[in-house]
Amino acid sequence: MSISAAPRPLPPLTTSDPRSFYTIVVSGENFPLTMSAIQYDAPNFFSEIFTNPNRDESTTKMMYINRNPDVFRDIVKHMQGYYVAARDEVHLENLMMDAHFYKLNRLIENLRQTMFVNVSGTLFKVARETILNDSPNFFALLEPFADRNLTPTFFCRSPELFKDILSHLQGYEIHVRDKIHRSNLLKEARYFKLNNLVQKLSLGTEYIYSGFPTRPEDRIKPEVTMILKNIKVKHVIVKEWREFVKEASTARTHGIFSGNEGRPSNPISIGSGSNTSKADGQKGQDTTMADNSNKEKILQHNRALIQSAQLQDLLYKPTADIEPLALIVEISSIELFAIWPGSVNSSMLGDQHLLVYRGQDLICLNKICKQLGLQTLAMAANVVQLSPNIYFCLDGQPYKGQDELEPIIRKLALTSAKVTPPGRALRLFLGRALVKIGCKSGQIVMTIVKAEGWSSDKEYNACRKYLTEDKKDVSAL
Repeated sequence: MSISAAPRPLPPLTTSDPRSFYTIVVSGENFPLTMSAIQYDAPNFFSEIFTNPNRDESTTKMMYINRNPDVFRDIVKHMQGYYVAARDEVHLENLMMDAHFYKLNRLIENLRQTMFVNVSGTLFKVARETILNDSPNFFALLEPFADRNLTPTFFCRSPELFKDILSHLQGYEIHVRDKIHRSNLLKEARYFKLNNLVQKLSLGTEYIYSGFPTRPEDRIKPEVTMILKNIKVKHVIVKEWREFVKEASTARTHGIFSGNEGRPSNPISIGSGSNTSKADGQKGQDTTMADNSNKEKILQHNRALIQSAQLQDLLYKPTADIEPLALIVEISSIELFAIWPGSVNSSMLGDQHLLVYRGQDLICLNKICKQLGLQTLAMAANVVQLSPNIYFCLDGQPYKGQDELEPIIRKLALTSAKVTPPGRALRLFLGRALVKIGCKSGQIVMTIVKAEGWSSDKEYNACRKYLTEDKKDVSAL
């Protein structure tokens, strides 16, 4: 068996001549430093003074500074070659201020690699490159002042939700537990101005591929379901509008139209500089005229789509790298007045029905109408139609398609006629509904594809839930 070699002894400690030390007095506390320590992160505040060739060595061996001695202990460690890390957000700010005061650039760069975020008393230490992902965001606004923040970064927000925010910034997918969790995350994402996370949470679901269309070109049709209040109207476009823009725009004029804004941008003026030749100026005028011509074609095509007698789907394009998605809107707490065939109202509305929106929902819908040039909705009750393949859970009983739903509608209508004047519409209370939106003849068209509701207060009361499931809990109150 071989015997391992004995470990090499450590080099002997060497002592420095006390006369070679420089004394720095910080608010009455002495800190002796050698010239090698002073020049470790040079040039700096100390090296500029102690290495000045015009200095009087007998009087410049000692320096008096009115700073914090506790912070200076960490400054000395850095100058001696040790790694210095901040303990919390206050310590980081104090170190950063003194590092700037002493002109220690290496220490400044080291401290800038991490930052502390204090969220309601819970500290998060994160890498600066991580916190600046999904930019521009709230943290990016602090970046120009990151070297010398005089106030620690403190947010009176939820620490638990910030853990999810941090996971997003680190590139992980967030597990959304329920509807309330999604709503709270959305508020935090908007507060910190994380646009990519806002779009993900607003979309709410994965891309859904609709059914099995007969035409091959329609077999993959991505759509997205969104809550009405989360929709940004600037991202709503008319079907085929984007495709026409791509065809109408030439390579030189590509980008003059902004689909997100729903209208063309200002034309690009070329050849207007003072050094431009006459030929270049004429070319610039021709280009501007071409831009205006293409913009007019786009506007005319948009008007033709809106005024078309054919139903046009409204699409949602949240970001430039995502293709337009078919838009399904979720609306809650609404009323549906069902018009059945043969009633007095059916002669006026046909197979369409009346949907009563809440005031907030009506405002959102009218914003979309104004964005696309559609006729606005004047009243809360507006015409809506049912999809032939609707899935309607009424009074706890599911009905698939209008063929199954129409008989129960008639039966309930005859029952309600005993207490209401005949010929009136059947009033249904909807807890929530999924509505596909489109436009036709300059008007917005709403088609219910899925809904759940009740036909009366009795049916709704039957499905109410008790706050306590166990009787023992009730007696304990």
